[in-house]
Amino acid sequence: MGRRKEPQTREEIQIEMAHAQDEIRKLKNQEKLYTNAYAKEERKLRTRRLCREAGLLEHFVPELKTMSEQEAAVFIEAAATSQEAQEFLRKRGTSHDETDTDSTSDEN
Repeated sequence: MGRRKEPQTREEIQIEMAHAQDEIRKLKNQEKLYTNAYAKEERKLRTRRLCREAGLLEHFVPELKTMSEQEAAVFIEAAATSQEAQEFLRKRGTSHDETDTDSTSDEN
């Protein structure tokens, strides 16, 4: 396929500009479609992860099924902030406190 002929007249230039603007519009719409599809997939993955983790939590603490949301939150907070949980997180290297300390020291 040969090289495209350069527009010569003002009308040809205007037509080419209109074609280019149409192409830009199409590409922007395509970008939106891909962005939306990506966000939808991210939401699906997050939902699966949350369901899996909540299922594990209910498996080990079946009483959560009968607790109110507030009771469950208090229980989970107590469990997550227990000495054993904090030690586990420290050994794993993902403690929330360490993350806060690291980000604060990086800013200074």
